Amino acid sequence: MTSGRSLSPTRRARYFVEYALLRLVAALLRSLPIDFASSMMGRAWSVVGPRTHRHPRVMHNLALAFPEKSESEREEIARQQWDNLGRTFAESFLIDRIVASDRVTIDIDPKLRQSFVERGAGLLVVGLHSANWEIASIAIPKELNGVGLYQRLKNPYSDAYVTTLRSNVFPGGLIAKAKSTPKRVMAHVRAGGAVALLGDQREAKGIKVTVFGKETTANPFPAMVARRLHNPVVAGRVLRSRGARFVVQAVVLECPQTGNQMEDVAVFTQTIQTQFETWIRERPGEWMWVHDRWKPARTRS
Repeated sequence: MTSGRSLSPTRRARYFVEYALLRLVAALLRSLPIDFASSMMGRAWSVVGPRTHRHPRVMHNLALAFPEKSESEREEIARQQWDNLGRTFAESFLIDRIVASDRVTIDIDPKLRQSFVERGAGLLVVGLHSANWEIASIAIPKELNGVGLYQRLKNPYSDAYVTTLRSNVFPGGLIAKAKSTPKRVMAHVRAGGAVALLGDQREAKGIKVTVFGKETTANPFPAMVARRLHNPVVAGRVLRSRGARFVVQAVVLECPQTGNQMEDVAVFTQTIQTQFETWIRERPGEWMWVHDRWKPARTRS
């Protein structure tokens, strides 16, 4: 972890300015009613997003996923995506208020949630960038001391602030991605805790999967944990109900336990990605199409 003290004076000054601007934006958004802040930022991103260099990638991904749809239909999905990302950005500064309100409905059988507490074997929750994905983790029973995986921000001041905002969502704290992360995740699950991570992005060093009929790669880590610990994986998603109101849903996926560990991991990784695809097809405008999910492999000259 990079601390403020270990930075050069120039970089420390730049990071502090960035942090000050972040806090200014946060103060503005937190001074507004939740629905207004969410709507305002959604409209802003709907206008700005299609004019950025990211938009061609969005349209490219949509053409790969939905070749049967017209250009205008794909443009509408893209507009919905930018609106959702803008709303999610605003809501990230208000997440403590959202989770403390009645804005989130947990549409999961209470008996199922309680069963994971009673079995005492820990739990791995895998989600996707759908609606406001951060909110999904509040469905994890408090007894499981949910921990979240995240990509640390380069700016240590901003990273500390954003981490603090998420404290109500992840009572067990956050684990930044690092070489030690797999061991820490395994230890927490073995101890009976829950770990939540996102698994819908392309993983450069992952294994081959098929998503929307196109070959790409995915992180096999969730399947590896499930296979090694003989634990199910809970795949979760968030639906945007209206404005800044949400519904959390989940399904339980069981990893094969045959004599071939590598094949079991490959099959289960595909199972997770297939579940994600099903959900994305249902609500395509709420998924984040901006990342390079189907980035072509480099060709050797």
